[in-house]
Amino acid sequence: MALICGIDEAGRGPLIGPLVMCGIMVDEKNVPKLKKLGVKDSKLLPAAKREELYPEILKIVKDYKVIISQADEIDAALRSDSLNLNWLEADKTAEILNYLMPDKAFVDLPSTNGGSYRNYLVRKLLKKDLNLVLEHKADVKYPVVSAASIIAKVTRDAEIVKLHKEIGIDFGSGYAHDPRTVDFVNKYYKEHERLFRKSWMTYKNVVEKAGQKTLAEFELPKNKFITKKELEILEKHDYRAVPIKNAYEVIRLKGECIIVLYTTGKLLIQGKPECKQKVEKLLGIKP
Repeated sequence: MALICGIDEAGRGPLIGPLVMCGIMVDEKNVPKLKKLGVKDSKLLPAAKREELYPEILKIVKDYKVIISQADEIDAALRSDSLNLNWLEADKTAEILNYLMPDKAFVDLPSTNGGSYRNYLVRKLLKKDLNLVLEHKADVKYPVVSAASIIAKVTRDAEIVKLHKEIGIDFGSGYAHDPRTVDFVNKYYKEHERLFRKSWMTYKNVVEKAGQKTLAEFELPKNKFITKKELEILEKHDYRAVPIKNAYEVIRLKGECIIVLYTTGKLLIQGKPECKQKVEKLLGIKP
């Protein structure tokens, strides 16, 4: 009887927490048992049902392997010239297949373009005659992949709970759409830096925002146009500091207009006439 493998991941997209890859292997005759259990793509099942199915799946499988990739490994893959998130998944998939050595494998593709992924993966395999089925959304179609997705998801959820206990803070799911996670990254992006995928835009935006000076922090040369008080007024009208263009600029503000203060004390306002007039009025500049 052929040995059938299913591979899927959990945690590809979150800001916090690991990427978990799982492969399960069953005798072909036992695939109907997985169907009878009611396995589905883990995202379609409530947490309690996934927890219930987890031990039942392990009773059916002949063998399985789980690989956990932490945030630093994911960031390193994205910084690399030779890796990206898809290739990292392919490397872990190859590691799982080389461990289980099935006769046939169903793998959930991370994208709709499977040609290059297949070529990359096959080069990594020890068993060159492996019957390999790569499909996007395979976790919905094939019970062996659905079962692997459940093991991966339950494992990742357990890792998140461990992190909650380790740092003493419930930061939620780790996904950027979770308000608790967003609140956590805004408050603890420095203190718990190791937890975050620093290549994610959510994290980068928080760090960038934190690194920006408030307008009140700028040291201004003697000039007749802008004082600290005027900067506060501009800030209330949604003007924000942006990078200066050269050494002659003290501060460059962007809002409805562009406002530049030079080291000479000269002020430049760029924009539509009505916008310039509005800024001049805010700053008390007479035409």
